Amino acid sequence: MKTGVSVVLVTLLLALTTLQGAAVSLCAYTQPITSVTTSSLQLSFRYLDDEYRDDRGNVLAGSLAGSFLRYYDSADFGYEVSASGSVSSTNGAWALAGAGAVNLRFYVPGQDLFGFGRVNSQWAGLTPTVAVVLGAGYGRLRDVTPLAKAVRISDKLLAEKILTKAIPDDVLMAIAQEIGKREEYATLDELVVKVVQLIEAAKVTVGRLGADAVLYIRQIITATGDTRLCGFSLNAGVGYKLLDPLGARDFVLFGAAEYALPWSVDSQVHVRADGTFAPDFQAYQVQATANLVYKLSASTTLNATFTVGRTVPAAGSPLDSQSLDATLSFTLWEGWAMNVTLSARNRTGFEEPRLELTVSAGITF
Repeated sequence: MKTGVSVVLVTLLLALTTLQGAAVSLCAYTQPITSVTTSSLQLSFRYLDDEYRDDRGNVLAGSLAGSFLRYYDSADFGYEVSASGSVSSTNGAWALAGAGAVNLRFYVPGQDLFGFGRVNSQWAGLTPTVAVVLGAGYGRLRDVTPLAKAVRISDKLLAEKILTKAIPDDVLMAIAQEIGKREEYATLDELVVKVVQLIEAAKVTVGRLGADAVLYIRQIITATGDTRLCGFSLNAGVGYKLLDPLGARDFVLFGAAEYALPWSVDSQVHVRADGTFAPDFQAYQVQATANLVYKLSASTTLNATFTVGRTVPAAGSPLDSQSLDATLSFTLWEGWAMNVTLSARNRTGFEEPRLELTVSAGITF
């Protein structure tokens, strides 16, 4: 079953990445500085009162899982801070697991070649494994969200019949450059005025833009949770294990790969994998995460994240884990939305995968 699920996921990703994107490629956008911050939090609770008086089958369980990413990149320096973890309890038995890393990158002037220093940490329980790594790599991830926002502005104004035709690609790029420099503007109003001027100068409007158009532009610029990345990164290095629950301190090998592609403003695939290995490759820790955001229709969007990990200690049995979080978001009517979320967890020691289905709905006035 695990093999079948993996084949389906890989096939889906390959098929989707072949789709045609927007008229202007989001990856054509560049800016001097990329700055991205994302976070997530999931909470679950389960209570079961069984049919027996001695409560032999009662279940009281809860879990809290979260992740954080801070990514910064400039012409000659970059850094990344990432963390993910979970804490859970089932009938009083607690479990703690997670991973984190701090990565500093120093680029060769004018190149995508870099040297890096990294601190890795993984833990299962209260005792972490910590390693320090030095190495080299090639590639960059670029934040192309400003161009995605510019395209969204064009699409929205066109859908509302405020534009007579789509904004030309060169004007979209100019708008994206201004949105990318948002921090240089004293106020948001000044940025919105500049974007309005660029649109009106493109002669794609019927007269001047009204208050409704200005409101749409402001909403799209300030929207969060729509980060789009483009590019790849490969790196490898050698380090030393400072802490180990088993007491073994030794040199380690490290490798990581990351790839992101937004084939439209509403769809993106983002894959990352990394691993820490003993010099003889007999013991190692590897993990990989794939995130897919795909707009199925004008009113339906899929956001799915699949994570897999494997730890092979120098002494003991391998530990495997898999998780899937998939959310279907439906826009029912103007202001009305519904989310259907499926969460699946499986790891060594589970008798069967844990499944959770959550349905939520809301309205925005």
